[in-house]
Amino acid sequence: MPDKRVLMKVLLGMLVAILLRFSTLAETPSQELGLFGIVSSSTEGAMEGVLVSVKREGSNITITVVSDKQGRYDFPAGKLGPGAYHVSVRAVGYDAPKSELLVKIGKAPVKLDLKLDGTSDLGSQLSSAEWLISMPGTASQKDEVYKCVLCHTATTIVSSKYDAARMLTTIGRMRNYGPASALDKPQLLPFHRVQQPNDVKLAEYISSINLSGKSQWSFPLKTFPRPKGNATRVVVTEYDLPRPDAQPHDAVMDAEGMIWYIDFADPVLGRLNPKTGEIKEWPLPETRPGFPGGSLDLELDKDGNPWIARLLQAGVAKFDRKTEKITNWSLPAQYMNPKSRVPFLSFGPNDTVWFVDSWNRTMNLLDPATGQVDHYPAYPDWTPSAVDMGSGAKGKEPQGHFIYGINSDSKGTGYFADMAGGSIGEVDPKTGKISLFPTPSRNSGPRRMHFDDKDNLWFAENYALKIAMFDPHTKQFREWDDPTPWDAPYDAVRDSSGYVWAGGMLTDLVTRLDPRTGEVTQYLLPSMGVNIRRVDVDNRTNPPSFLVGENHTAKIALVQPLN
Repeated sequence: MPDKRVLMKVLLGMLVAILLRFSTLAETPSQELGLFGIVSSSTEGAMEGVLVSVKREGSNITITVVSDKQGRYDFPAGKLGPGAYHVSVRAVGYDAPKSELLVKIGKAPVKLDLKLDGTSDLGSQLSSAEWLISMPGTASQKDEVYKCVLCHTATTIVSSKYDAARMLTTIGRMRNYGPASALDKPQLLPFHRVQQPNDVKLAEYISSINLSGKSQWSFPLKTFPRPKGNATRVVVTEYDLPRPDAQPHDAVMDAEGMIWYIDFADPVLGRLNPKTGEIKEWPLPETRPGFPGGSLDLELDKDGNPWIARLLQAGVAKFDRKTEKITNWSLPAQYMNPKSRVPFLSFGPNDTVWFVDSWNRTMNLLDPATGQVDHYPAYPDWTPSAVDMGSGAKGKEPQGHFIYGINSDSKGTGYFADMAGGSIGEVDPKTGKISLFPTPSRNSGPRRMHFDDKDNLWFAENYALKIAMFDPHTKQFREWDDPTPWDAPYDAVRDSSGYVWAGGMLTDLVTRLDPRTGEVTQYLLPSMGVNIRRVDVDNRTNPPSFLVGENHTAKIALVQPLN
């Protein structure tokens, strides 16, 4: 029988060899990695939740990963081909190294450690939601600012130097810009809006929190925590669009994996090949001269042809993928007025198409074969007055109801989101009967919506900061809280694995909800101020991934979770 001391030495030696082997494996990069390293700072040491992005010279594609709890980040080699890559980071409160980061990647893995410095300009890194949690004020005061920053960032407001009088003039001017206006590309509305009752108070409030008469803000700046845990297990791929002022409001993926998008400000339809980054765009014809030409809703029919809601052009258009022919249908003349707008469409029964005139609160059912449009007043007890129609010296916003988002179930029944009234509306195409179902949360602000394969309707509650589901069979609702203050979810869609996705307009956060458990994971996009609108999913990946147009950064993003 072997000596026990000899046996113990042998076992100890084997254990040390195993530990050394695992240590070597941990320090030596896998040949499957293209770029890896550790992100750290002098204040925190290894940093979790830092977004590290690389973009090859001459490419329109940026790939982003997130550092884990040990501060490690890594890019799989399959994601990076040989070439020179620019490296950037996003970590609120920190700046990347001052020298330009350019790394050359070949066949062997490249190690690049990143040491971050504390920023001296925190204000430039805050999202609109972080400004809202930072600024002092009552809930009603912040609610008014919230309405402003749905279209542009809060940084513009709090960094201004206007006193109350100049701010009041600015507010009046902004009210007469179209919804797709950008600060460097405003679009005047074809009708005039007058000062609203609360504008004076809003101007006084803004001038009290901006840099009017002072060089620094008089309140501490607050930030959200960086991603951690499951939120770091993700790869984000962004595609630059060819026009730097593009606003890809809606982006959807077809059955072949091509991404189609529309522009919120300009009459453009685009197609992106996510494998190559190749992009092709087509101009959309003007059908209503003198009105902005942008679009708001993009849907694919059963043949994969894009249909577009033309917003202030007040009609819908179909793009034939094979012939590249564009066919237009306008709101019938008897229903048209200066404030008519067609922001949304959906497919009804027997190849018909639902579309909405949101200002005049009507659902319309188009037969493309004949051009016939059936007209359904969504609120029969409401009649537009001369004031609502924009005539005379005065004007007012729609009161009580405002449709923002429509869809139809598998039978072609139409549904709409009453954003102002806090209800989901149902339209029977056979009888024209309208039924309204109030959401459990008051003043919920329901917006864009999608049906799943069980005909459950998923939608975002933009004002209540929730994700919700309406069961048309039982007429019952379920709601889930968005855990991030002022996230402003705009849309919600369920993927094939049962997760529900939404995007925050004010945070750059993409939310994945598991409605079975209530678990929420929020992934941070690498670009700031993206202003997420319409959302879509790619069910061909495992797990399903998320698709969004970055409305304010002229990019389209694919978010691929790794678990």
